[in-house]
Amino acid sequence: ALRGGVAEMGAAAPPLLVLFLSAVGDFASLVGAIPLTQQDLLAKGWTSWGGPKDYTPPFGVAEVTSTAHVTSEALRPVVHRGDTIFLLHEMTRRNVDVDGGKIRARRRLHGTRQAFVIEKLEQGATCGNIYPGDRVFLRANTGMQLEVHGEAVLAQRTIRGPHQAFTLEVPGAGPGPLRVGTTIYLRSHTGKHVEIFGSSAKARFDNQGGLQAFRVEKAEDVN
Repeated sequence: ALRGGVAEMGAAAPPLLVLFLSAVGDFASLVGAIPLTQQDLLAKGWTSWGGPKDYTPPFGVAEVTSTAHVTSEALRPVVHRGDTIFLLHEMTRRNVDVDGGKIRARRRLHGTRQAFVIEKLEQGATCGNIYPGDRVFLRANTGMQLEVHGEAVLAQRTIRGPHQAFTLEVPGAGPGPLRVGTTIYLRSHTGKHVEIFGSSAKARFDNQGGLQAFRVEKAEDVN
């Protein structure tokens, strides 16, 4: 078909164009003449780049993919006791802040009001990292600790007692320490999780949903 089109163009087409189209026609005819193999036909049923649905990659391929994923997680900074962190509310994409003792999430910003120092009671060299399941305290820039009274989430006192303690929950967490970029849930002493409802923080339900999900960030992590 391509050769026929070239012939119809005749002298009206520039010589170089005619030569190019003729070469393309020769290549297309050559490709069309190559028969499809059984492997070619099977490849049409593949559902991923790796092969068919039940495809088992050669030795080493799966290991490389898995290692790359693990390595990317391992490169994220570890969160240590005493680090300054920021909590990004996953649903609203706003950072939690403290203003006059009230806890809110009003803007995407890493400023003084959004900064929290994460602490825990354990001391010593082996207790320097923060791990999923730890009971932690979050100290605002005012020096006040995040705390729960009833359903209210506030920052009005400096003490570290049961009302100020939060269990750091990470569903599906492995054995390693908490890392920047991890989504966490903060369970209070009442058994309820901290959430952002509207723009204010509350602790009303024992849920791990979008309202209760927070991503741990550090100062350089603003996207």
